[in-house]
Amino acid sequence: HVSLMMSNELQGLVLPRYDYGGVDPTDDNEAQDKPKERKFPTLVAILYKPRLDALLDCDANIISYDPFSFRMIFGLKGRNFGMICAPLFCLLLWDICWAFALEEELSGTVSVFITSLNGLISPLLTPVSFLLVFRLGRAAVRFWDSRAAFGKLVEICRDIMSTAAVSCKHQHRQDLCDAFARWVCAFPIATKNFLRPDLPCATDVQSRRREIGPLLSVRDAEDILTPVNGGGSMEFIAPIHVLDRIRELAYVLSFDKSDDHQNDHQKGIAIYRQLNGQIDTLCGSWGAMERIAATPLPFVYVVHLRTFLLVYLFLWNLQGIGSNGWRTIPALLAASWALLGIEAAAVECERPYQLHANHLPLGKMCVVVAKNVAQTLNTVGCCLS
Repeated sequence: HVSLMMSNELQGLVLPRYDYGGVDPTDDNEAQDKPKERKFPTLVAILYKPRLDALLDCDANIISYDPFSFRMIFGLKGRNFGMICAPLFCLLLWDICWAFALEEELSGTVSVFITSLNGLISPLLTPVSFLLVFRLGRAAVRFWDSRAAFGKLVEICRDIMSTAAVSCKHQHRQDLCDAFARWVCAFPIATKNFLRPDLPCATDVQSRRREIGPLLSVRDAEDILTPVNGGGSMEFIAPIHVLDRIRELAYVLSFDKSDDHQNDHQKGIAIYRQLNGQIDTLCGSWGAMERIAATPLPFVYVVHLRTFLLVYLFLWNLQGIGSNGWRTIPALLAASWALLGIEAAAVECERPYQLHANHLPLGKMCVVVAKNVAQTLNTVGCCLS
């Protein structure tokens, strides 16, 4: 019966001989027209292929590249070019207008005057350069911290599932192990949705429901898909809800007295301390990403940088046109693109949680957690059997 419901993802995987009779009913979003809700064993629900595909699809726009190739320089995708199109177009019009004006000017007095401004324009490059370097450096640090925080989340999901599975193994509590695995797999999904609240897909409940699939019951899925401001007078934060459920299961696992000769109090304290510490680390990783997503670089710094960057570029383009005329326009635009591109790259990396080409593949990380949890269940289950 189980093999008929398994997805292609489970081919070749040795399933543990669990008793899945106590698994809660879960929703199959792929078969909504069926009147009866299908039931999935935990391992099948975690590796349910349509669910994993939906998670991977949410990162479809994120770009990957060959680090050993230079062919990428011939493409525009991933350069955040849309942000700098407007200032580049304005610079082009500026250059063309001044080139026409200076070409029609017969005496050459204006050209000489513009050329003489070089000593006043060049010093602006020094503060602009420092501002750009600091801006890009801070953006790179924030990107690295974001990457490290989600990596820590993946790492702790592995650790906590391993700890819980081994503890359940010796207590013969497969029901706790199954529930723990489902909620651990739900936590990175809740975190991803929390970090991407304003995207079009955030309002597509069906799309996000497919990412959960049969992992959770209908009611639990509706809970973690509740928008941040969708909980009535009190805000409902899905990652907090998932962490609370995991912590509750950790307490039950640690201090369950159904089998006193195997679960003495001291052992329960040790297990709960370890699980609780891992849950605290999960909360800290999510908090680090929340802080990065909610706090861009201060407005005063960004507006100061962009003001003097544009002032410098317009004056520098004017000086270049005054000195060399039409033939300098391509070089001036290329150099302007280089400087504006630094600011565009910094903006792209500053809060890397959206669906831009250079942002973190959060859906892929959710899939990694699911496969790691499934491997732990399979390994510990085989030991049980």
